[in-house]
Amino acid sequence: MKNDTSFDSEAGSSDSDKEIIVKKEEEKQNKNLDLIKSINKTLTTALEENKKLSDYKEILIKQSKMCFSSSSLPNISLFDYLRRIDKYSFLDKNTLILSVIYVDRISKFGNIILTNYNIHRIIFAAILLAIKYNEDEFYDNKYYAEIAGITPSELINIEYMFFCICNFNLYVDDDTFNNYSQYLTNFNK
Repeated sequence: MKNDTSFDSEAGSSDSDKEIIVKKEEEKQNKNLDLIKSINKTLTTALEENKKLSDYKEILIKQSKMCFSSSSLPNISLFDYLRRIDKYSFLDKNTLILSVIYVDRISKFGNIILTNYNIHRIIFAAILLAIKYNEDEFYDNKYYAEIAGITPSELINIEYMFFCICNFNLYVDDDTFNNYSQYLTNFNK
């Protein structure tokens, strides 16, 4: 019979087993880190370039009425927001790449200028659509709204608006996908 005082809280795991578990958890948490850094740098560069536009203040006013725009700046940096989404959504690398393509699409076709007031919601909508398009399993919108820090009804609005601007087309051909993937891979180098 086993002595209760010798019972290990990790069900008899050795120190090396615990180290392996910790290492695997760290790897899981950091599997998309380089890609997230590239996405953050790409989007931050776009934000800085957009601030230089001569009509930037007018753009902010015009876009403030859109569902993507927040009335105040988010309390979380874009990088930390992307890390949060990745942590709680367990994102596939391809989903993140697709999301950047989608952001680029609405910037071009929707004539939306990325700003610090809309980038969080825009990237989240892009990631959510990429998850639903690319991944076999995903959570309900209530779960994703909690991750995004918005209400479920706000999430539905931004997702629908984003999807409309994309002309209900989330398909990306292989060449486009590979070009974006290569660009993001090389961006931080």
